Amino acid sequence: MKKTLIISLGALLLATAGFYYGNYKAERLIAGQIELINSSYAEMASQGLMPAVQLDYSKIRANYWRDHYRLSGLQLQIAGVGTVAEIGRLSIRGFKPGKLSQQGELRIQQLQLSNLLQQMLPPEVGKLLAASPLWLDYRYQYQPTQDLLTLQQQLRVGDAMRLELQLQLTAVQALWQLGSELAAMDLEQQQAYQQGKQQPRVQQALAALQLVSGELTLENNGYLQQLQPVLLAQPATAQLAELKPQLEVYVQSTELVTERIRENLLLFISNPQRVKLSFNLQRPLTWQQLQSGELAEELTTPEQWVAFTGLLVEAN
Repeated sequence: MKKTLIISLGALLLATAGFYYGNYKAERLIAGQIELINSSYAEMASQGLMPAVQLDYSKIRANYWRDHYRLSGLQLQIAGVGTVAEIGRLSIRGFKPGKLSQQGELRIQQLQLSNLLQQMLPPEVGKLLAASPLWLDYRYQYQPTQDLLTLQQQLRVGDAMRLELQLQLTAVQALWQLGSELAAMDLEQQQAYQQGKQQPRVQQALAALQLVSGELTLENNGYLQQLQPVLLAQPATAQLAELKPQLEVYVQSTELVTERIRENLLLFISNPQRVKLSFNLQRPLTWQQLQSGELAEELTTPEQWVAFTGLLVEAN
């Protein structure tokens, strides 16, 4: 009985030590990556390619076994200026050293300009930015059997506004292979890889991507109403404050939507609370096909456009 207890305690101690050692190694790896990034910034600054920028942080916490990593108190500093931007916390899930995970998430909490920069801005702008920290959430999931990549992004301005975007892409295999190769390299190898002869391969992989479907949701809880007078008060942005009547004219005159969609868009423009646009293409299209204008020759009526794109618009 005593021997069994000793063995059990030994196994527990080994497991505990392994748990903390794995976390420690992961924390040191992330710290090393930041050091390499700062070294790269310093080298480019010495060559006159960019200002002298440095990324600092106060704490790293890693749970290697759950693929969860957190950096707190991040600061972006510029030599001769000081801290220009701050991030309360940056969280990463799905990060696996040397390997590209099939799903992952990057969450940025409380991103805002530093007090120093806010004081350099016009008072109205600085006050609005100080009261509106940004929350960003990026997610991806790759399904290799279907060769389907789902990208999701969410932007929140406190509780005042939320913007969500989701895209589904296919023909991703070549780009995924490139990503897997890059993930297996350290930062210095990645930089050499990107600056070497692989650029045409990257461009080909990006050009091969095909858009399948997407969704855009905007929820406004008074932020746009707060933003308009601030934009109007600044000469450089005064024209942006007049965007509303321009949008109304465009939506009223465009021939690319049906009357039902037109009504919903005009409803949101007149009273911006919530709008959701979604589409599901009848066949996947590359970016070149989307930009070439060939669809305009194929689809000549609003009904044909809506049928091909599967466009749906919901407002308020």
